[in-house]
Amino acid sequence: MAKLKRFLVTLIATALGSGFSPKAPGTAGSVIAVILVYCIRDWSFSSFALLWLAIFFIGWWATLEWSRAHQAKDSQQIVIDEVLGYMIAVSFTPKSMAVLWIQFILFRIFDALKPPPIRQLDRWGKQFKIGPTQSLGVILDDLLAGALSLLVYFALSPYLKNFID
Repeated sequence: MAKLKRFLVTLIATALGSGFSPKAPGTAGSVIAVILVYCIRDWSFSSFALLWLAIFFIGWWATLEWSRAHQAKDSQQIVIDEVLGYMIAVSFTPKSMAVLWIQFILFRIFDALKPPPIRQLDRWGKQFKIGPTQSLGVILDDLLAGALSLLVYFALSPYLKNFID
């Protein structure tokens, strides 16, 4: 049973192994998120939200277990937070390929640069010992990056109308 748990934790925390990418694991995890959202683009908002909640709680658990197993507070290999953050970024947008990639770029910019208040939230999570609060901190900065990406999309969408239709 321990092997199954380790396998599931690895599969989930690394977003199907994308977190093992030697270059830009966060970007690799975000690509997995684009593929996921594209596959479920026709789902109702409530189904999308339920899936997001399931991934959030399962991802939080996997992040905690990965952190404990590897004694790492915010391992680069944990990228389930990128999946969750990207899903926030596209939550209220059309699911056309153009919008999915615009949101991918915006989300990666916010996630990589971590402008305030994302940086402060990232630091907040790292101040705790490995545990549930620390694991939540790993995820929260990406959720905020996704939310800010969504706000920027809404601000820019009137100017992108011809491009995103």
